[in-house]
Amino acid sequence: MRSMKTRGLGLVLVMIMAVFLLVMGGTAFADGGEGAPAPSFGMFSLLPPLIAIILCLVTKEVLPSIFIGIWVAATMLAGGNPVTGFGKTVEMLWNNLGDPWGARIVLTGLAMGGLVGIMWVGGGIDAVVQWITSKIKSRKGALLATELAGFIIFYEDYVNTLVVGTAMSPITADYKISKEKLSYIVDATAAPVACIALVSSWIAYMTGQIGAQFDALGITYSTYGAYVKSIPYIFYNIVALILLTYVIWSGRDYGPMLAAERRAISTGKILRDGAQPLSATKMDEELIPSHQCPRRLMNFFIPIGSLVFLILFLMIKTGGWPGVSITAAIADASTSIALCWGSFGALFITIVLYRIQNLASTNKIFKGCMEGMRAIVYGTLILIFAWSIGSAIKEVGTAKYIVSITQGIISPGIIPLITFIVASMISFSTGTTYGTIAVMMPIVLPMIHESSLAAGIDPMTFLFATIGAVFGGSVFGDHCSPISDTTIMSSMFTGSDHMDHVNTQIPYALMGAVGAAVGYVGVAIGLPVWVNLLLAAGVTLILFRLVSKPIDMEHIQQEE
Repeated sequence: MRSMKTRGLGLVLVMIMAVFLLVMGGTAFADGGEGAPAPSFGMFSLLPPLIAIILCLVTKEVLPSIFIGIWVAATMLAGGNPVTGFGKTVEMLWNNLGDPWGARIVLTGLAMGGLVGIMWVGGGIDAVVQWITSKIKSRKGALLATELAGFIIFYEDYVNTLVVGTAMSPITADYKISKEKLSYIVDATAAPVACIALVSSWIAYMTGQIGAQFDALGITYSTYGAYVKSIPYIFYNIVALILLTYVIWSGRDYGPMLAAERRAISTGKILRDGAQPLSATKMDEELIPSHQCPRRLMNFFIPIGSLVFLILFLMIKTGGWPGVSITAAIADASTSIALCWGSFGALFITIVLYRIQNLASTNKIFKGCMEGMRAIVYGTLILIFAWSIGSAIKEVGTAKYIVSITQGIISPGIIPLITFIVASMISFSTGTTYGTIAVMMPIVLPMIHESSLAAGIDPMTFLFATIGAVFGGSVFGDHCSPISDTTIMSSMFTGSDHMDHVNTQIPYALMGAVGAAVGYVGVAIGLPVWVNLLLAAGVTLILFRLVSKPIDMEHIQQEE
């Protein structure tokens, strides 16, 4: 339970904000009436995002914090009247939810969640996990199998932690792999993988965030195409996965993780003495695949394959193919339509496929579908609130003001680095990727766009790097923050002591963040993206090699 002191700080901040708005209501935020020119709020335009960020940091509650940020902006637009501003806040929410483009993105997320739920109850996910585990022959093999399972279940970070953590716990225990190491692998292949997978439950949210800003800025570039272009610039995710792979292959560790692994190898204790492992919440027994349910690999690959095929086909179709080339069609594609139709199409195919095989009753299939949809409702709410604060920030002119005071001080090339650092701080403090993206994207995309124009640079030059920096910095906190849902779930489903998991993982996450920051420095000085990736990965691996030690028994005995 959150301390009274933390709640009190949040309450005091809200009260200060309310008093400030009431006092300033008749002056700085005076409404000139209908037909009057749009007001210029100057430095006050920073209030909505700043208050949302500070409240996120203090209260750790994303939705109320974003709502208050919207309310502040709406109150400013209402001439300082908080009551009218409250009504305008709700209006912004329903306007963003009711927009056809936004509605399609919301439906896409729900459909993908339902697809995951059906694949769980029908044994498709079990089949993949069992196939992987049948190939294990050694300790390193068990570690690599855990990582591979995390890559295969790429489409949803929650499912990743639940399935991989639960399935691999008994197997890794047989090979004396510490719970700290297992939870690190599970956590490192959850959010980092889902964010850069070309098709995942995250796509609707991320393309939704990009699309909202592109629409506001008048950018006609495909939102999905922009996401794909940003992937090479999501340095943190890529470096974290490269580091994880090298850690497993090298048989080396450092810091608390080294101590944990040596303890497990030398004593067989996969948990330290006195550890308090989190126990995973049991799933509804009705949703667990029955023992009679066949675990067939096709029941995983056909749903995922149909999802990928339908989305890609519909993208090029909505873009004008075959009348234009596939490349041109992808650039002009209606991403939201392709995602929505494709996800519902894959959902329908999976239901038919599973019923033909009689893998589960119709009732169980639809209950699994509803459970999968329910799991992403919170993320969907954040999405709607995020669109709304983006609209609010645009109306009060936050980005324009930031550009005006940074013009000539902050060059466009340095913005991706600053974006990554700030996003990392926010995501670690709040434990949420979606919330960090929601706060950062409406600020930095208009900022990089306007700054580039002011500097006489093509706005697209650093745009994709900035998008990648938002995603990478946001995932950093999701990966290692002690209050992140996936960090907690990784501890739960692997049976690890939560703080042991956090303490052993943070050194690796920080090392990846340092490498990513070096990559963004390369962006600032104009190096090609592949060079920046090499720099980011190289710095991280060299640092790891310098501080790490082998974990095997021979080296343990030599050091003793």
